[in-house]
Amino acid sequence: MEERERSRICQICGSDSWLDLPDPAEGRSVTTAGRIISEGLAKAQCGHCGFVQRTRAQFLGLTDYYEEDYAKYYDRPGTGPFHAARYRVLAEWMIAVLDSLSPSTILDVGCGQGWGMEAMKGFYPQAQIQGLEPSRHNSEVAREKGFRVYEGRVGDTEMPPVQYDLIYSNNVIQHVTDAREFLASLKEMAGENGVIVITCPDGSIPNIEILWADQNFSFLPGHLLALCEDVGLPAMKWFRSPFSPSVPPAQLLLFDNRRSREAFVGMDVPAADLKEVYRARCRYLRSFAQIDDYFCSRIKDSERVFNFGASYWSSILAAYCPRYWQQVSACLVDQTGNGGLEFLDKAVLEMGSIEPRQTDSLVLGTSPMTHEALRPTLSPSWSQVVSWDQFAVQS
Repeated sequence: MEERERSRICQICGSDSWLDLPDPAEGRSVTTAGRIISEGLAKAQCGHCGFVQRTRAQFLGLTDYYEEDYAKYYDRPGTGPFHAARYRVLAEWMIAVLDSLSPSTILDVGCGQGWGMEAMKGFYPQAQIQGLEPSRHNSEVAREKGFRVYEGRVGDTEMPPVQYDLIYSNNVIQHVTDAREFLASLKEMAGENGVIVITCPDGSIPNIEILWADQNFSFLPGHLLALCEDVGLPAMKWFRSPFSPSVPPAQLLLFDNRRSREAFVGMDVPAADLKEVYRARCRYLRSFAQIDDYFCSRIKDSERVFNFGASYWSSILAAYCPRYWQQVSACLVDQTGNGGLEFLDKAVLEMGSIEPRQTDSLVLGTSPMTHEALRPTLSPSWSQVVSWDQFAVQS
């Protein structure tokens, strides 16, 4: 089957009936690596099972995007503290559901620059932790941190004949081109008593995960369970993420060869009203045109407009609020760190380098979940701080 045809077949139920989802901006979208591309988001919801798939454009994973372009995900200005906090939260969450596991061999699938392996090393200091990562640059950075990293993609990379005690993969499955093959590959690498942990965004409530062009899929909990049943993965347990500003709404699946399936009887996995989910997704995706209008009305008399942030949400605003972004003078961050001094064609400056004027506006380019806490800290210095959490956009 040609790749274009395969993208039109639901990877969960095999249906070819789709309900198109609106593009947040016409003819443009953005990747998690912060690259704006000249094509729409192009996603649709399966009319049968509610799975979201990128159906009207090619999966970026069919190109060399992850090998050549994904380093930018980690190298944005001033994002070191963000990555450290995010992967620490993910590690703590995984450890909390792993009970008394004491693995001697661990594999991080999609390890990036090693942030997750560093966090896990704090919990398992004696374990041999290795990574698998397609990006050449990211692999080198992780190796410089002292980890053994195999460069390549799951299923396409020659791995050592090791059956790992623990395999985990954080926020990778939504990027792959074949989710079923991905899970089957992880199963093959797990030891006789091995444990597999998968985390990915929770698509039950519309949130930032659906906005990325390189994330091909949005999973409801039932979708993950259906895939695992097909692959024949062992006993499993589903968890929804605890609240954290560092991690958008997420879900975790635990597969444990040490336990019988009966150990997880009564797993509480919420069902979804697919019609309401579709309506909520449409409202969410259309809201960015309203946010763009709102920004333009608030900053129309401003001499200078500064965007606070140069990461996730700032790239979302750059892509899906283009009229606002054209008026941004520069992005401001607490510290530029070791990142570049430019972000999506805007200069990146440290907050302390700018003397705010009465005619300036500061727009919060961060997660809406942070706005309530940020407003009182920034308002004494800035005459106009523009937040947009009133639009109820999820983190």
